[in-house]
Amino acid sequence: MAWLLFVGFSLVAPAGPGVAAQDSDEGSAPPDFSGVWVFNAERSDDLRRVVEEVAGPSYTQGDAGQEVVRVWIRKWLLGVLEDPDSRYLTIEQGARNFKAGVGDDVSTYYFGREASSRGPGGGTLKVTVSWKGTQLVTEEKSDDGGRIVSLYTMLPGNETLIVAYLLEHKTLKKPLEARMIFDRVRT
Repeated sequence: MAWLLFVGFSLVAPAGPGVAAQDSDEGSAPPDFSGVWVFNAERSDDLRRVVEEVAGPSYTQGDAGQEVVRVWIRKWLLGVLEDPDSRYLTIEQGARNFKAGVGDDVSTYYFGREASSRGPGGGTLKVTVSWKGTQLVTEEKSDDGGRIVSLYTMLPGNETLIVAYLLEHKTLKKPLEARMIFDRVRT
């Protein structure tokens, strides 16, 4: 089989919930992730628990400027549970770029080159996208050592998408690792 679910984020971290990156399948064309996907809370990690363990409470505990990343994480991950419009992930995949996001919050990544974007704390992020076999990996790194790695995996049948996230930042208690399951929306 071309896919396996593992405990561990072997591409980017030694342990945690997620999907391990696969080695390249000779002769396998990468999947097309393009389309609209709806979040499946029942099959995904418990996002409330993950956020509470890693980001802490919903209120700021000191300098709000220092905690902007922690507050952003709560809005970003818990938004899929609280805002019906945030449940939908839209992806446009082309030969040169990969666009993914919910609502107006869309990130664009360019194959074969590093680009820049604005981070939640206002800093500059270096962003990349690459293929690891049939899985797509996006990475955003900040100057202060923070980073977000997203691993996209299409399950057989092309109706289910797993997006495993790893987020590291100095304001977090530990790295955040979350696995979100999305089902294809048929129109």
